Amino acid sequence: MKVLVRSSRRSSTTQRGFTLIEIAVVLALLGILAAISFKSQELIEQYRQSQFVTGVRILQANLNAYRTTYGRWPGDCNRDGLIDHVFISSSQLSNDVYDYGVPSTLTEAATSSTAYALGMLCPASTLAPYEKLNVPFNELKWGGQTPSGEPNRKSASHAMGGFAFAGTFNINPALTNTEDRFNAIVLTHVPIAAARRLAVAVDGADGAAANLNRVRRSDDLFTFAPLWTAAGETEAKLISVVLFFDRIPPR
Repeated sequence: MKVLVRSSRRSSTTQRGFTLIEIAVVLALLGILAAISFKSQELIEQYRQSQFVTGVRILQANLNAYRTTYGRWPGDCNRDGLIDHVFISSSQLSNDVYDYGVPSTLTEAATSSTAYALGMLCPASTLAPYEKLNVPFNELKWGGQTPSGEPNRKSASHAMGGFAFAGTFNINPALTNTEDRFNAIVLTHVPIAAARRLAVAVDGADGAAANLNRVRRSDDLFTFAPLWTAAGETEAKLISVVLFFDRIPPR
């Protein structure tokens, strides 16, 4: 009988469940771990946004440095003060338009009708436009503003996962007047939160409106959205951002 009683006690001890205090401690630890994970994700996103803003400002500085050195913007083959490529619609802005390889040489096109080849620059013997999206980045390499051994796909990428495109934004597509066109960098797949941060860095504030300053939101590459965040959207929504690095369109 004594043996049986001891065995019963041992069984009762080994099958004892968690107490309320132990459960509370586990839940508290899980809550702490969840808070740490959430904070880490927030810090990572803040870092990505900071890198995004820095990368865009560097591209803007490179464009200005090229113009200072060579007297024209990269990609402005006819030297009219505007990068020759004109943005038409967001559908044309794909990472697939950029060269994936590294050119062995950077070569001037013979004429504006020359078929594009890897590493091609503005034509040497004509002032006619050479409207190719790769040309501005090729010329930045040629001018020494960006690494020559880097494919355009990498040079044009930004920290939020999209790409930068340099060209001309036409605020009046029905007309071709020079005064209706403005040099711009278009940035694709940018979260609204990152776009607002860029606006603060460039314009000093993001404000309620997204259609007044150098950094603007454009969903169609023709018009500007009046608000950074429309009804039903979150700050994580991906949008297209236009940065006017030269003249600013009228409000």
